[in-house]
Amino acid sequence: MHLFDRKLQDLFRDRTVLEKWIIFFACLLTCTFFVVAIMKVREDGIFAEKNVMCESEECIVAASSIKKSINLDVQPCDNFYEFACGKWQQNHEMQSEVPANWFVERSKNITKEITKILENNDSPNDLRSVREARRLYRSCMDINTINSVNYEPVFVLLEKVGLPRMFPDFTTATYLNGTSFNVARTLALIQRYLGVDILLQLGLEVNPNTNLTAITIGPVSTYTSPLPEPLFDYHNQDKIGYRRPFDIHRLFDEIEFKERLAMAKLEYMVKVITAIVPNELLNLQNLIQTCLKVLALEIKLLNTDVDYDIKPEEFTTSGLMKYMYSNSSDPLDDRLFDWQSFIDHFTTESNAQWTMNDVVLVRKKEYLLELQWMLLDIPLQEIQQLLWWRVVESLVVHTTNHMVDLRTEYYESVIQTRRIMTRQDFCTSVTKSLLKFPIAYEFYTHHDLKDTTAKVFGMVSKLQNELKNMISESDWTDDETKELMLNKLDSLRIGVGYPKIFEMPHLLDQKYSYINIMVFEYLQSILNIKSAEVGQLLEQLGQPAAKLSSEKQILTDPLEVNAFYNKMDNSINIPAGILQTPFFYKGNDVVNYGAIGTIIGHEITHGFDIEGKDYDTHGHKVPLWTPDSERQYLLRALCFVDQYDNFKINLYTRLNGTRTLGENMADNVGLKQSWKAYKSNKIGRGSHLPGLTEYTNDQLFFLSYANLWCRVPPTKDDETLQNIINDEHSPSTARVLGSLRNSPDFAEVWNCPAGSPMNPTQKCTMW
Repeated sequence: MHLFDRKLQDLFRDRTVLEKWIIFFACLLTCTFFVVAIMKVREDGIFAEKNVMCESEECIVAASSIKKSINLDVQPCDNFYEFACGKWQQNHEMQSEVPANWFVERSKNITKEITKILENNDSPNDLRSVREARRLYRSCMDINTINSVNYEPVFVLLEKVGLPRMFPDFTTATYLNGTSFNVARTLALIQRYLGVDILLQLGLEVNPNTNLTAITIGPVSTYTSPLPEPLFDYHNQDKIGYRRPFDIHRLFDEIEFKERLAMAKLEYMVKVITAIVPNELLNLQNLIQTCLKVLALEIKLLNTDVDYDIKPEEFTTSGLMKYMYSNSSDPLDDRLFDWQSFIDHFTTESNAQWTMNDVVLVRKKEYLLELQWMLLDIPLQEIQQLLWWRVVESLVVHTTNHMVDLRTEYYESVIQTRRIMTRQDFCTSVTKSLLKFPIAYEFYTHHDLKDTTAKVFGMVSKLQNELKNMISESDWTDDETKELMLNKLDSLRIGVGYPKIFEMPHLLDQKYSYINIMVFEYLQSILNIKSAEVGQLLEQLGQPAAKLSSEKQILTDPLEVNAFYNKMDNSINIPAGILQTPFFYKGNDVVNYGAIGTIIGHEITHGFDIEGKDYDTHGHKVPLWTPDSERQYLLRALCFVDQYDNFKINLYTRLNGTRTLGENMADNVGLKQSWKAYKSNKIGRGSHLPGLTEYTNDQLFFLSYANLWCRVPPTKDDETLQNIINDEHSPSTARVLGSLRNSPDFAEVWNCPAGSPMNPTQKCTMW
């Protein structure tokens, strides 16, 4: 007899019938429990995933968007970008103008809604700042009045800052009383009323030694207009969410562009000057020579190599003045930079206190020594001409139709493309630029994002946890470095949707109490806004850092279709503008993790990319990593550099893997974070999209990721732009293919054979 049989007999021997039945049912229940447990683990039987078809409008839109973009003629393991996006352009051909990509398409939709808001009549419940935004829009649309006042508003400002109405020459550099044109006074007034950096770049920073805000002074590192530039923004829509890199491998194209830019700028400058100050006695050839000198001086003064990671040096203003004068033989020379006059006029009409004994923070002090030499060496009228031109150039696009046409021609000759911009587009862009928060508040009142915001906050938390796990499980990062990274992740500041101030609209109105639009004075109204904004900045001078931090307002446009990481305060911001299809769907979380989830992961990763890893939680650039972890990190980073260096942009051009390293790493790690969060939290189990049932949810995750970066195929004009825009982002194709080729999970989900184009044997990974 078997041992088992004997044991069973012993179990039932001398038992009553009731006891035998109890033992039998106990054994039966135990067996049932084990069977159910196995079914639950294996997700079989009653625990099997139930297929529920999502038929909400959001799910139908999501499915349609993805399905219409798929090109079934391409095998997913050969080129997943072409498979997922090959039909994207056809999907949008019904539109009058096919948008470049999803970011541009959704931005245009928001712009159209903004135009409707601005064209609506005021209602009694509107915020005052919203009503003022409409007044500004209407004054901008009143082109007849703008044409009739001609260039008088420009002349008024020129005189206000101490410049002549006419284009300066040697007769305007000295006055009848024998005194000379005061460069410092005019420069200060231009800064005060227009906010233009010309010879000096001013800013506000917290002095780490005193924890008080101080003036920063340095060379001009970039030329940007302080006023809205709608025509420029319109021609550079790819700057939103997607930018092509500058092609350094074809230097002749760069030189060709510079020559074209110089000729276009010179022609534009001559046309503007002859239109704004017509003078029959003006010699055109002499004017061209003068304009060439002004443009050459602009280039000479531009310092693009200013390193803002280097701490500025402390000077008292009087100490800085002595340093600038140190090589001058004549301390009474009226061409020496008059710092007292600069201070007096820069702080005019404000309560700011800045004296010659106050500390200023100086960047690249050698430039200031060079600047003083230039002021002594360059004829005074040439300095005056430069200042005059920079003021006029900033203002004229906001004057007559003729000036708008000249600026449009200038941009078109540089970018070599033609697009039509309506006056509505122009005025919407101007108003949104100056009053973005009151306009965004109108969206806030009509588009409830409370549930969406809560869900996105939850996604951020899940993604943070996954990156923590990835870092903790890393076998190459030592414990000391891991602890620093985990602490930085824990201290991440998160902003989602709309700013908190929208919950207190009276405070929002207070922040814009300085806005006072004069309907028939469009340009002057803009200048009043700019002057008030500079005045508000001056009010912060000498304030403690803690107070500024408590009053800090998120400056990101709430309606921008993008997302951001700020290394200076270790924060990410996911604006309301991007919380829409195809980036976020209310109906399907699988698609959400493939889309907005990878974007959030991308931004979180920027805190630890090749640049972000060197900044602490307060934005200070300090060495944080141990030498060994740093070495191992750079070895892995080099893999990404080599990999992306091999991407071809066109027949002659390869991608620059070094310049795009930070963004490429963020793409790769962000995708991995979101995938892990999606899988570990069992997102979207049993939920399917209509028309896409042939794809599993795992496959749908990667389809939604690729669809995010679908765009119109590049044209010849786009390839020209590629040589203009120096961008750190890779092209869409490389963003998708690079990340997915490095993902073993993608290869497994799509059954890509080892060694196939989408499953190379060599992969790059960081964590």
